[in-house]
Amino acid sequence: MQKQRRLKVIAASVVLLCGMVLLVMVGIKRTSVRHFTPAALMADGNIMNNQQVQVDGLIAEGSSKWDAANFNLTFAVRDRETPATVNVIYKDRLKPDNFTDGGSVFVEGKYDATQNLIVASKLMTKCASKYEGAESATPANETSYISQ
Repeated sequence: MQKQRRLKVIAASVVLLCGMVLLVMVGIKRTSVRHFTPAALMADGNIMNNQQVQVDGLIAEGSSKWDAANFNLTFAVRDRETPATVNVIYKDRLKPDNFTDGGSVFVEGKYDATQNLIVASKLMTKCASKYEGAESATPANETSYISQ
């Protein structure tokens, strides 16, 4: 009798453990997002079609258009090393204050390979001039972490 009870407890524990492992794996897969440069995303475009992606680069000069009445921001992210660009639309959100052509940008959203377009859900910008003084004041052997 005691052996059967012990086997039931072990079997139930194994089933629960397998269920928890499965839930963790599904959760990681759903929340994991691949990071790309615009050139790398275009190269893997068909594979990443309709997938969540992260892209960082520079805001292409003359590409940004802000529709304040409808809260729509459209622009292109340019690769830092190649002429490759990816178009972005950022809907129903405010335009970041330090969003300027040529500035550094990080975008996360769903990629449409047929249009080479990211429908962004997150947009972060950096203002290089804001950090220039802090970097030059840091001794060469120290690392400085500055967050916005």
